[in-house]
Amino acid sequence: MKLERVLAAPLLAAALLAAGGPAGRAAAEPVKLLRPEQYRARIVAPRKGRVLLVNFWATWCVPCREEMPDLVAASQAFPSRDLAVVLVSVDSARSASAEVPKFLSQLKIPFVCWLAKTHDPQDFIDAVDANWDGSVPYTIVYGRDGRPAAKLSGRQTVAAFSEAVRKALGTGRP
Repeated sequence: MKLERVLAAPLLAAALLAAGGPAGRAAAEPVKLLRPEQYRARIVAPRKGRVLLVNFWATWCVPCREEMPDLVAASQAFPSRDLAVVLVSVDSARSASAEVPKFLSQLKIPFVCWLAKTHDPQDFIDAVDANWDGSVPYTIVYGRDGRPAAKLSGRQTVAAFSEAVRKALGTGRP
């Protein structure tokens, strides 16, 4: 599903959601707005030294909702010192403040979630990955050096998420 259709209006966020790390630690934290020019500085740079998995998703996206439990399960196989998981929602302003936290809370999703905010969706797409067509779900796995190690388009499984993280960690298959 195309990001251009989702981000036509600026996004708002005023609700709380479950946040934490891969091991399931949870704490209340507000959904944070993320502008295109902030992506690298707020999402990627602070997590250098660990593998970072960033999942772009939306509550209205069926494959996104279906893969979320698999993402949680895959992340639990890795210690938080090795793996950070961050979600970036591309939900619209109308649904963001209510639907995003509701969905994350219902499924007990333990990850920090940011909300993409832009007047031009292409600006956000280009800031993340110029080769990304804006479809969701879309996942980028960054190596410890902060450079992309894997890009996963479409719905993923526990095995696909786990393999991408293992490769980024340099551990290969178990």
